[in-house]
Amino acid sequence: MPAVAPHHLELIIFNALIVNIIVVMKKSLLLLFLIAPFFVSAQVKFEKKSFLGNKIELMVPSHFKPMTEQMMNIKYPNQAQRPALVLTDDAGEVNLVMSQIPQPLKPEQVGAFKDYQITALKRMHPGAKWGESGVKAINGKQVGYFKFTADAVDQPIFNYYFFTDMDGKILLLSFNCIEKLLPKWKDAAETMVSSLKVK
Repeated sequence: MPAVAPHHLELIIFNALIVNIIVVMKKSLLLLFLIAPFFVSAQVKFEKKSFLGNKIELMVPSHFKPMTEQMMNIKYPNQAQRPALVLTDDAGEVNLVMSQIPQPLKPEQVGAFKDYQITALKRMHPGAKWGESGVKAINGKQVGYFKFTADAVDQPIFNYYFFTDMDGKILLLSFNCIEKLLPKWKDAAETMVSSLKVK
């Protein structure tokens, strides 16, 4: 069998991370609806915080907390596919996931990388509903993004991935929530994305 090139291996890890996040949401939904009440507040309050060794800055919901190590072990048992940080609400219904992927990425490659990931995910999830995608300048960085909704156990999940280069590697972030909560969180998700600052 021919050897796998390092950059191809890193793409496989990247794709596996995305798929793993979707699978975790699918496994968690049934339990969520059994133990957590359906609640929608009228407003999301934000605060500015730094993450990943003070390398990035984001406006995040003030009630979001890091996922506990115990829950990370349950939801991400594979260390190779575990995100660097997951912020979540009290019920675990809404999440912000952060990772740095050890694959080289230059600013001019962000658009092509976005297209590659969308093509790969469409093959893996042919039933997903796709929203807008593109590349936009945010605080001096070229940020690729795409949105899609994938079916889970009994509810579809809205996913909003956005990424850029950091220290010459891929900085990957994703926001996800139950589709029913999207009316509340749609603007909040855009606030988080537009606030991204790589220091």
